[in-house]
Amino acid sequence: MGQDMMALVFLMLMLTVMPVSMPAAHKVKRQSDFWGSWGEWGDCSRSCGGGVSVRQRHCYSQRTDGGSGCVGPSRSYRSCNVQNCPEGSRDFRGEQCAEFDGTEFQGKRYKWLPYYGAPNKCELNCIPKGENFYYRHKESVTDGTTCEPGKRDICVEGVCRAVGCDNILDSSKKEDKCLQCGGDGTACFEVKGVFDVPNLPKGYNQIFIIPMGAMSIHIKEATPTRNFLAIKNVQGTYYLNGHWTIEFSQALHIASTVVHYDRGSEGDLAPELLHARGPTTEPLVIELISQEANRGVHYEYHLPFQRQNPGYSWGYGSWSECSVECGGGYQSRQVFCTIDNEAYPNYMCREKPRPVNNRTCGLQSCPQKKRISYVYLPGSWSRSRAWNLQMKSWKTGDWGVCSATCGGGTQIRSVYCVSYDGHGSQDVVDDAECASLTERPRSAQPCNMQQCATWTTGPWSECSVSCGEGIQSRTVTCRTGLGSQTPDIACLTQPKPPHTKPCFEDNCIHEISWHTGDWGLCSKSCDSGIRTRQVTCADRDFQSYNQEMCKAIQPWIPETFESCNIQPCHQPQQVPSMQDTTGYDINRLPLLTRYIPDRDATGLERLYFAFLVRLRSLNLNSTMLIVSAMLLRK
Repeated sequence: MGQDMMALVFLMLMLTVMPVSMPAAHKVKRQSDFWGSWGEWGDCSRSCGGGVSVRQRHCYSQRTDGGSGCVGPSRSYRSCNVQNCPEGSRDFRGEQCAEFDGTEFQGKRYKWLPYYGAPNKCELNCIPKGENFYYRHKESVTDGTTCEPGKRDICVEGVCRAVGCDNILDSSKKEDKCLQCGGDGTACFEVKGVFDVPNLPKGYNQIFIIPMGAMSIHIKEATPTRNFLAIKNVQGTYYLNGHWTIEFSQALHIASTVVHYDRGSEGDLAPELLHARGPTTEPLVIELISQEANRGVHYEYHLPFQRQNPGYSWGYGSWSECSVECGGGYQSRQVFCTIDNEAYPNYMCREKPRPVNNRTCGLQSCPQKKRISYVYLPGSWSRSRAWNLQMKSWKTGDWGVCSATCGGGTQIRSVYCVSYDGHGSQDVVDDAECASLTERPRSAQPCNMQQCATWTTGPWSECSVSCGEGIQSRTVTCRTGLGSQTPDIACLTQPKPPHTKPCFEDNCIHEISWHTGDWGLCSKSCDSGIRTRQVTCADRDFQSYNQEMCKAIQPWIPETFESCNIQPCHQPQQVPSMQDTTGYDINRLPLLTRYIPDRDATGLERLYFAFLVRLRSLNLNSTMLIVSAMLLRK
């Protein structure tokens, strides 16, 4: 019994002095620091457009030095409210910049707009409207704000995080060149090339057109030059670098997509670069502003194999800015008929539903008005303290679109009283609280007071023929109120007076003859089009006859169509076209005039008539004359 007791005591003593094994030590350490369960997901940072929700967990640790042995993050993020925001909603980063509108900054009050050119994409950098500097208002934007316009990646706690094409945070799903999420690039085809004409005229030169529906657009100079890229629509309105005004790098909202323009800083020589996701909803004309030899401009874009709406279709641009910041306004866009990358009269698309060209926007409520009261505290009130506590001033919105383009119109803007607490917060209060400070800014003003341009006509010319039916012509020009000539487009609000009219002289010996109408509009403004006219056999009263009767008198039938505008597209058009009707009266009545070979014939026709005269001088009978004429015509 005593020996057993001694053995038990010896065994217990050995267990107390033996070191703990390493696996056991690690096990004890792992059990001392551990994560608790994840908490509930927090509210979404945005109500639409892709926000972020956060959840947290707590690390339970027995360490006394303040450290933690838990491995892994304490916060987890997920995407939420990924559905698109309603049409006309304000830009989310723009909303955050607008919170500082009207607050005093270096002695002035500005309207702040988002600025995307700063190195850190997730800081809230804003630029005052009309100024050339930007300021960081916050170290980080609200979670869910896109890092760059037109792209999916978003900012989360001040860091730009990837978002897949499925709109899920940290997703690896990518979009192919055809804009198919997770696609293999087989739904579209690539259009790729290089414009390398070296010697171009100084100034603006059209180099190619990006068609409607283009995707994954990439345009870049082969090497840096002093040339610049420019973009305009098919109506001639410039979106980038127009009228010798060169812009800085920026993101442009055009053709219902975002086009990124990258160029070197002032003084730096870097290749011009344009890139956009697409798809574009209107053709985009790309021009090169040439100042030195062109060393090549590479372009690449993709088009779907199955093009929608074959034939004439409606094109449209991007929406304009909303007319107001809150309370409900409107915005517009240009809608036009197009085919083959050129604009055509809208009636050509009348068989297809026309997209809307205006819509409401800015529907969010304006800050609610409230009254401010002051409490008098004896011993603590002073004039300067009261001024710093509450400052009030008038705030104005942007002027709206003028109600008339000339002759005097009106434009309006919002005017309201704002109270500042000195800490960046502002509220709209009753106008009466600002009325005692300064005069209320006007909410309406006259605009476009210049006199409207009008059509001016010159005297009629003499009749074009000495017998039968001819035409008289006169000059019709568009002139400003001061009398100077201006492009016809300034007078298009009024019907253009006719510049020709028929005139009648004594009957000619041959009353029956070929009659021709005016040439119609050319089918294209450049690169060779076709135009047509009416040709008929008639007398001076326009009574129609069988063509054989006119052939006996004038065997050569006047041409019914001819080529037109065969010049390259960087040169102005030669005759009015369906894309540019300048100089052509689309409302004129059809007018037939007698065809006179000596006056109206082409060079080939004159040669033919000379041959007929020679045949007649040989005293050939009428049958042989007609046969000879037919052989020559063939």
